[in-house]
Amino acid sequence: MTASRKTGKIVLPVLALSQIAASLMALAPSTASAHGSMSFPISREVACKLEGGHWSGTSKFSGCVAAASAVDDWTANAQGGSDGKHEQLVPNGNLCGGGKKGSWAELDNPKHTWPAATVLTPGADRKMTFRYAQSAPHFTKYFKVYISKDSYNPANPLTWNDLERIGLDERRDKPELTGDLAARKVGYTDIAVQLPAWATGKRVVYTVWQRDPNDNNEAFYSCSDVDIASANSQWQHSGAINKRDVVLNQGMKVTMRVFDRARGSDIERHEITVAAGQQRPEQWVFALAKQVNKDSKFVKVGKLVGNEVQPLESADENSVYGINKAYNFEIETSMGEIKPPVDDIAPGVVSISGKTEAKAGEAVSLRASAAAGTNLSYLWTVSPKIDGLALNTATLNFAAPKVSKNTVYTFKATASNALGSKNATHVLTVKANDNGGTPPVEGAWDAKKIYDKECTKVSHNGKEWMNGWWTQGKEPGSDGQWGTWRVLGSAEMHTQCKGK
Repeated sequence: MTASRKTGKIVLPVLALSQIAASLMALAPSTASAHGSMSFPISREVACKLEGGHWSGTSKFSGCVAAASAVDDWTANAQGGSDGKHEQLVPNGNLCGGGKKGSWAELDNPKHTWPAATVLTPGADRKMTFRYAQSAPHFTKYFKVYISKDSYNPANPLTWNDLERIGLDERRDKPELTGDLAARKVGYTDIAVQLPAWATGKRVVYTVWQRDPNDNNEAFYSCSDVDIASANSQWQHSGAINKRDVVLNQGMKVTMRVFDRARGSDIERHEITVAAGQQRPEQWVFALAKQVNKDSKFVKVGKLVGNEVQPLESADENSVYGINKAYNFEIETSMGEIKPPVDDIAPGVVSISGKTEAKAGEAVSLRASAAAGTNLSYLWTVSPKIDGLALNTATLNFAAPKVSKNTVYTFKATASNALGSKNATHVLTVKANDNGGTPPVEGAWDAKKIYDKECTKVSHNGKEWMNGWWTQGKEPGSDGQWGTWRVLGSAEMHTQCKGK
């Protein structure tokens, strides 16, 4: 679309050819204008951006401070002329920084500390859905996702030989800008991966996004820290405990309250009295963890090792894990009346995992999770409406509606507490049952057909449409008036298709 402009005269000073050339170079698009990074599991630079404090030096993670410039430019970890040349452009030891020097190279420094690893809890089939965020969507040749092998030593920078590929997702379409991440509007792409059986515990996920060379031959790189639970794990991460600055007096009482997230009500209380030698934070947290693990029917406190939660004598390395589901909790160290739960951590970026396509009647499970936050509540909206859904839960389990034609449903999940809210969207296409009936009408749009010639005319929903580029499975009208298909004769018709 070309915006209308008023005609007028502009008087410019006479410039030397060298000045004009320099001006044009300054206006030319660069790699730093289009971009993306991994949002789930979250990359190091995005995690630092969300955590903040990298410029002021108040961040408690040394890597965020050292890589401050890269953190602020988190979408620009790219190399040009990259198609098929990743190992040449991004040498061993410089993978996380995309082969660049300066602030980006700090992303590979094994001496640095980074925000908490993303906890991954795969199912028995070890299949998961990762998510990539693009701040300036583009056509894609492929996403390649790797994970570090058992032989990788985290004390050394990452190399290509340390990686095994777990996902290859070849796509062409641009995602729509539907979400917000680190104060930028982004479009999300879901990437299917298969975690190897041996991949448990602390790992590094490495992602390569290669743009379609016909669009722009450049690739983007990122490292994400993850902590993978065993495939048969029953534990759901419910939040971390950090009491580094809380020193108590002997005789004080510590109470841990456990809440049901759906109802918001107390379901358990566990109490200890601080004894001699338990005043320091790592001491009384350890004592509380052992007491909770002995008595609780719903949660365990500690570090997840394999499929066991082991309490640690540490002020900030223990987490709360719910048995088969996540719970809210609150730890009180006052001797008087117990206070209500406090939302002391704002919601982090929200991601939604689950199917993007299902047949009518097929079982579907969509799960929303926030990268951070305490005492979170979840609320879903669905368009078009699906009757019978419980919308105030983190997980939606339902049967795909029975539809007479392919239908696109948009799910929006909002995680919130007293400090704010974050949301994410997820698109599910429900396919109508194919009962082997009559073939499509001649010239009618066919979801299974590849339309690789622009300005192909099809009929759909009583209208005639033309496509502006390669497409398959994109229903006419599903992506708006400026989408792939546009109504024949309309003002917004693709320029190259007008008059055809």
